[in-house]
Amino acid sequence: MGRASTDQYRVEQMVARAAARDGLWQPGARLVLAVSGGPDSLCLLGALLASRERGTACAPGDLVVAHLDHALRPDASAQDAEWVASFASDLGLRFVLERADVRALARQERRSLEDAARVARYAFLRRVAQEVDAERICTGHTQDDQAETVLLHLVRGSGLAGLAGMRPLEGDVARPLLALTRADTVAYCAARGWQPLADESNADPRYLRNRIRHELLPLLEQYNPNVRATLARNAALLAADEDYLDKQTEAAWPAVVTAEDAGGVTFALDALRAQPLALRHRLLRRACQRLVGYERMPEAQHLAAADDVIERSQNGKALDLPGGLRLRLSYQTMAIERRTRDMAALALAGGDARDEVLALPIPGTLDLPRQGWRLRAWLSDLPPGNHNGDTGAAATLPAFSRGRSLDADLRLAETRVYLDADAAGDALIVRAWRPGDRFRPLGMNHEKKLQDFFSDAKVPRELRGRLPLVFGRDYLLWVAGMRIDDRARVTPQTRRVLVLQIEPLAE
Repeated sequence: MGRASTDQYRVEQMVARAAARDGLWQPGARLVLAVSGGPDSLCLLGALLASRERGTACAPGDLVVAHLDHALRPDASAQDAEWVASFASDLGLRFVLERADVRALARQERRSLEDAARVARYAFLRRVAQEVDAERICTGHTQDDQAETVLLHLVRGSGLAGLAGMRPLEGDVARPLLALTRADTVAYCAARGWQPLADESNADPRYLRNRIRHELLPLLEQYNPNVRATLARNAALLAADEDYLDKQTEAAWPAVVTAEDAGGVTFALDALRAQPLALRHRLLRRACQRLVGYERMPEAQHLAAADDVIERSQNGKALDLPGGLRLRLSYQTMAIERRTRDMAALALAGGDARDEVLALPIPGTLDLPRQGWRLRAWLSDLPPGNHNGDTGAAATLPAFSRGRSLDADLRLAETRVYLDADAAGDALIVRAWRPGDRFRPLGMNHEKKLQDFFSDAKVPRELRGRLPLVFGRDYLLWVAGMRIDDRARVTPQTRRVLVLQIEPLAE
């Protein structure tokens, strides 16, 4: 057996053993492979094809090649996509391609290009996996990537979870090459006779990971020539510690958390303060993870600032956290919540869709389960005050802080309102508050910013995004539970009355 075939066989055996040892997927599973065309992803593809051909213990079934064109190098990236498509076709494999404007995503979400590219890539891979009903997404991360990731987390101060690096299996993502080096993958491709693509952006010093790869790691190798393997071994040891502490966090969670929903997590302040500092930090990170996932976790400086807020016990003190989150302290509680705009959109649209709106039919109802409210709309030719037979009396409503811990409590005065149906129009939509929204409060002859109206009415910031807004044909008709627009008021000339009502959903 020649050297080339020896390199090839060794790599394939290591990948097969990793799949079986770490339980990366079930035998015969359909897998989505993230293939950029570089040596790591081609090695992943080749090793899994070999495993399937040999019928190893954890041999996969269908392999779907997925490639995302990040559009960061317009001409070159399009050529790369064509190359990978042709490569997959030659191997008889299904190929899925998508193009993403990563620069626009970075601007829109205020992320770095690296971060935006990662977010776009995993979102694409998960869409593909769902469409093809795949069991796992497989990436070609190697020991070198692990070392870079650990150092990246170290310089950013991400704590033990970051120093534990990448896991062989995290949720739906499997990484069967973590025991291999980049040199192994290059040798494997050479043994196969494959010429991988070269991505020039991997040498761009503007990206922190590249500076770690080309500057910091070579410097550390002067002190320890095996520093990459050392960092990877340390990550594996710390991962075991992380797993144990994660179980302790899970056990403590019910004792300190008083409320949890898609908009936020509320802690009993005294119970949280009584936890060991290490466990407190983990509880805070877990709350952030449940709200925004692992992409925008708080780092060391955020946890230190949170400690300061908690220890000082300043009622009303707030602290912005990554991922559009805010930590807010009350007398007896501490909450980590989505900041107003994000929370409002999630509550109304049922997901991360800030610009979506929902229709309120006339007549009909619209349920807002995340907020716990129901909106009703119907028409009447009776004047206000003579509608008792229409739906029954309006319910006695609790405050909008229902299910939440807020510093202020808003008692509702307008649970049912009457408007001129012709002024309102025939199509009603409901959405969350957005900065810049305006309306003309009843009794006023000029428009007012909704933000100023909230301030004058002393509506807490945490509550503003949770009030449904009902829009008609031309303008905002009703800030639910608060005030109607003067232009839609009932007048002696009104021919049809539009009745709107808000009530709590049944428990």
